[in-house]
Amino acid sequence: MAAAETQALFQQLTILLALATASQFLFRRWHLPMIIGEIAVGIVLGPSVVGNAALGSYRYFFDPAVVRTLAVLGSIFLLFLIGLDFDFRVVYTRKNVAVASGGVVLPLLLGFAAALYLVPVASIGANGTQFTMALFVGATLTATSVAITAAVLFELNLLKDRVAQTILGAAVVDDVLGLIVLSVVVGATAGRVSPVDLVILVTEAVGFLVVGMAIGIYLLRRVVARIHIEGKTLGVPLGGFVVAVAITFLFALTAESLGLSAVVGAFLAGSMFANTTLQDDFSKAARPLAAVFTPIFFVSLGLQVDFPSVATQFGLIPFAIVLTVVAVITKVVGCSLPARLAKMTVREAVAIGWGMTPRGEVGLVVAFAALSAGVVGNALFSMIVLVLILVTILPAPLFRRALKAVEAERLEAAGVGQLAETEPRHG
Repeated sequence: MAAAETQALFQQLTILLALATASQFLFRRWHLPMIIGEIAVGIVLGPSVVGNAALGSYRYFFDPAVVRTLAVLGSIFLLFLIGLDFDFRVVYTRKNVAVASGGVVLPLLLGFAAALYLVPVASIGANGTQFTMALFVGATLTATSVAITAAVLFELNLLKDRVAQTILGAAVVDDVLGLIVLSVVVGATAGRVSPVDLVILVTEAVGFLVVGMAIGIYLLRRVVARIHIEGKTLGVPLGGFVVAVAITFLFALTAESLGLSAVVGAFLAGSMFANTTLQDDFSKAARPLAAVFTPIFFVSLGLQVDFPSVATQFGLIPFAIVLTVVAVITKVVGCSLPARLAKMTVREAVAIGWGMTPRGEVGLVVAFAALSAGVVGNALFSMIVLVLILVTILPAPLFRRALKAVEAERLEAAGVGQLAETEPRHG
């Protein structure tokens, strides 16, 4: 029996990794995010296509328990890597926090309202209520995809522009706020939904980040740095990294024990080593692990998408349309207004709004958490994933157009300035 289970594991890993890699090459050629290709692979292999019940045994080809375990590892390494790139001192500015806050609060509130009034009761998971389901839906709209936005900025050679710096800094803060929201929602799912409970949950989430960061910086980081140096001397070059991974799982366990999300702990563990001499070494060591497990996480999302089940719940289609519109408008408006108040031009503020609109990794992590907790059903999860894919792809061309409008505005202003300097003075 054990041999059969091992063979099944190897078989599933072979198929998942081979197809995920193929999709990466294909979607790169199309200039689309690789995570979309990985999700597409899962959708094809899952109950929507190959695994449809009409095809019999194929429906159960993948062991859900095995895939879920591998997917959790993928989300842990993904958030560890995101944390490694997070430097509190660089991105924690008033402007970045203001833009990020607007991009979290507005999508959360309107996404919550849309789900509360439009999602059919039949689409709620076995462990969910209308309130907790709506909270999770709102939470999926809060986080911005840093990778997709950065790719557009890199393509246009604008990474050092002040618009780009605001977008990237706010997007990172956005992820932190989104993870705090996720922690609160996970706690609310456990029945803690009174105003007092919600205040306690927010306090726990923020307290975990603050206390965990303090312990990490003043104690654990020094220990890991010492081990890393000694390891290089003794021929154990990855010793420090392995201990850092152990700390990552410890933080994930602690977060889970507090009723928060494990990925919050993984993010916190990664951020401990940001902007240190350990960052580059740990990033190089973690990327191969992420390259193996993170694609499985995104494929697993596709495996759980069940579009045939959506056909039995037509009420979700209007909701998906409304949610897509809400996801776009709330980010553009919620991020543009604080940017404008920070004395950026109208075109710069609009560009920042479009740059903050693409969703991605963290939003999908939230959706996965909602499904795993039994708060949303398969049909609702499928529609949420579809909406997140749409708002990941659609804003990119509009973002490019907004950046070109900013460039044109600056050239026009520079031309006017030069003209004023060359005009002859009279009198």
